[in-house]
Parts: sequence; C-alpha cells; structure tokens
Amino acid sequence: MSKPAKLALGIAAFAAIFAEAARRAAFSSPLRLLFAWVALSCAIAGFAYAANRPDLFGKRAGRLDRLRVALLLPYLLAFRLACWIMRTWRRTPALSRVTPELWVGGRIDADDLPCDDPVVLDLVCEFDEPEAIRSLPGYRCVPVLDGHHPPDEEAFVALLDELAEVPGPVVVHCESGRGRAPTAAALLLLRRGVVRETADAIALVARGRPWTKLTATDRAFLERITGRMREPGRPGWD
Repeated sequence: MSKPAKLALGIAAFAAIFAEAARRAAFSSPLRLLFAWVALSCAIAGFAYAANRPDLFGKRAGRLDRLRVALLLPYLLAFRLACWIMRTWRRTPALSRVTPELWVGGRIDADDLPCDDPVVLDLVCEFDEPEAIRSLPGYRCVPVLDGHHPPDEEAFVALLDELAEVPGPVVVHCESGRGRAPTAAALLLLRRGVVRETADAIALVARGRPWTKLTATDRAFLERITGRMREPGRPGWD
C-alpha cells in the first residue's frame, strides 16, 4: 500500500472515531461540537489524500485560505505537532546543497536561503510560506500533499521547462526534505541535462541530501515525468 493510501486510511479512521464520539456525546454538550469539528476536518483531509486534492487546503501564492484553516484547524494542529516532533527527532539541516546552483530541503525561513534572491519552489501544502520568502520575485508555489505528487503533471512539466532556463540558485523544499523536494530536484537535474538517467539524478540528490528517502509513489512520479519530458519535440532533450 502506498504512503498516501496509508495516510488516507489513518486519517479516515480518526474521522470515524471522532464522529462516533460526537454521536455519543450529550446533544447540548460542547464536546459534541468539538468532536464533530475534529471528525469533519479529518474527513476532509482524508479525502484530500485519497483523491490527491491538495487544493482542498486552499493554499494560494504561499498562504492558506483562512476559512479553510478554520475548518481544518484540528487536523492542521495535529499535523503540525507531528511535524515538529519528527523535525526535533531527526535534526536534519533545513537546506542541503546538491549542485552549485541547486539546494534541497525541508521547511525554511528567509535566513536559511543561500542568497538574497533565489528562485524558491515551495511544495508544502499544509503550512504558510514565510512572508519574506513568498514575496520574492522567484517564488513558485506548487502545493503537494505529504507522500503524494503534483496532481497536474503537465503543468509541472511546464514549470520544469521554465526553471531549466532560470539563472542562479534554485531552492526546492517541502516539509521535511525527504521525498517531495528531492523528487522535484531530481527532475530538475534531468531537465537541465546535469544527468541523463533517473538513477543518477536520485544518487546525486542523495549525496547532497543524505536524508532523501523516496517512496514508491515518488519514484513512479519521477519515471512518469521523465517520460513526459523526453517526448519528441519537447525542448532540452536530444
């Protein structure tokens, strides 16, 4: 079973548990509303994972829609607590240098950037990007759920075509810098012609970012997008 499927099932289980708790709570009890809110937020998040619908979190131009935040707040709080625990336990650096012009990492602050005006590709779905980063001219936002891949593959290929021509440093980041960001970075290396084979791209990213841990979903997406980029007539491939 894929990581997104496992997450969808796990989140759906919590939705069912809290829905039952709401049903059992006294009709006038504040707990009834609280449990129902938690159940609804988990149900929406579980469906988002099952259907690969990061748009349900409402992130636009680096910010989550505030009405969606209110609706999903119980899930978001639990998710952010889990991320904080994992980040504290793993103690991985925010960014790792893969090539002189490519950096890969997890969630970052402006102080982590390698220069004043890099291109930043933000793949995080569940967090706002810091204002100092999302205001950069080179900021790009492609919300992706943990363990998933961008749902609009053709648009992502077009973005890779664009980034392949951008001079200067490119920073690619997700939440932990283990799956989504390394996958996108490997595709950018392929699109720029730094390497020619997917295995070489993964190896190069992993040398710079040893905490890289691609899932089966990541690898399938990488192979699929590489195939799209190599279609006859696309720029940048012989």
